[in-house]
Amino acid sequence: MVAKSEAQATGALPPADVDPLTGVVARQSFLNRLETRLHSEATPRFSLLLVGIDDFRAFNDMHGHMEGDAILLQVARRLRDAAPRDAVVGRVGGDEFAVLLTSISDPTLVRHVSAAILSMLSAPHELNGRRHHVLASLGACVMPTGGDTTSDVLAAASLALARAKHDGGRTIRFFKPQMRTDVMTRLSLVQALREAYAQRQFELLYQPQVDLRDGRVLGAEALMRWRHPTLGLLAPAAFIDALAASSVAADVGMWLLHTACAQARAWSLTFPDAPRVAINLFAAQLSESRLLTEVRHVLRALELPPDRLEIEITETIALQQGDEVSGQLQALRRDGVTLTCDDFGTGYASLSFLKSFPVDRLKIDQSFIRNVTQDSVDAAIVRSVINVGQSLRIGVVAEGVENAAQREFLLANGCVEAQGYLYGRPMSADLLTEHLRHQPR
Repeated sequence: MVAKSEAQATGALPPADVDPLTGVVARQSFLNRLETRLHSEATPRFSLLLVGIDDFRAFNDMHGHMEGDAILLQVARRLRDAAPRDAVVGRVGGDEFAVLLTSISDPTLVRHVSAAILSMLSAPHELNGRRHHVLASLGACVMPTGGDTTSDVLAAASLALARAKHDGGRTIRFFKPQMRTDVMTRLSLVQALREAYAQRQFELLYQPQVDLRDGRVLGAEALMRWRHPTLGLLAPAAFIDALAASSVAADVGMWLLHTACAQARAWSLTFPDAPRVAINLFAAQLSESRLLTEVRHVLRALELPPDRLEIEITETIALQQGDEVSGQLQALRRDGVTLTCDDFGTGYASLSFLKSFPVDRLKIDQSFIRNVTQDSVDAAIVRSVINVGQSLRIGVVAEGVENAAQREFLLANGCVEAQGYLYGRPMSADLLTEHLRHQPR
């Protein structure tokens, strides 16, 4: 691969055509060039690549916008170096770049160019004496499969990029017409979820969190189910991602908060050692400025002590929020609400996260527990998380415990709390109440 054309490489484009931060072609100018290329022949033969930096918002939050801007500048330079001579490189979003391969429509060649781009971007970035590893995903649209308009082609590349990120990032995905069908299906699902909320079809089940030493229930995680009128009771995997991205996410989240807290209040009136209730918040709730007020209002209205509520939040979601959200969650923590880092160890920078976002408990992701007695790497990770918790004097709970061997491993290494099928599947509030009624005091 060689550098871009001299005009683009030296910034000789008219000022309005140049992105002021990175020096590549600005969004509108890029779209104009895409429009021209699209209509330059009866059957257009070119390709559009859309490149997105993985977890860039988290990087900005961790290192600041100045270093983030410096990374964007370096990414732009590497894209120009990696792209073919006649390609056009533009910036079309905050952390998204586009490469118009004006004369390449062979999928094999497109994949070769795309792989070269991702390889060049994955090399370490040196900034102010520090080395950063910034990875990217890429969505490719090979014409004429993308559509008849500029918007269609850009949307096609965007769908491919979204699929690449959904599949774990750091990879290439090509647009396929089925992706548009999938989106339409998703939109239909979102409409059905709106109706489900209006018709009160959502339910909560509770999975016990137990003391591994004696089996006593210490807490219960509230888990959502959808009682679909024709498909029956649906687990979260069938709908939770669509729900989280929908316009009713915040409303459903408030319903979940109120319902779980009401159940916690009922248990506290019945049992002197009633379990706390753990809930997960949707990102839509976290992005609202009234989160603190709403949680406090629910606790006061139900006369529920704050220490009976536990809020679980993944480090990835937490880092996607601003300082205001962090401040609200820390205020709730000072009130006495338990704040737990869910799926600990699977996010962008777990240890750095704990320094900037104090929590009361760490939850070891079940992916590490599943093979903890057979896989030495998983065992080492679990031991490390337990040690981190002990060093910081915060609790550790393991999820996904399914057999006695896993239980013994956790106990031997100092973890005394867990949830999983060994102690109970998600169950109705009534069933868990009966369990609490008969457990040893």
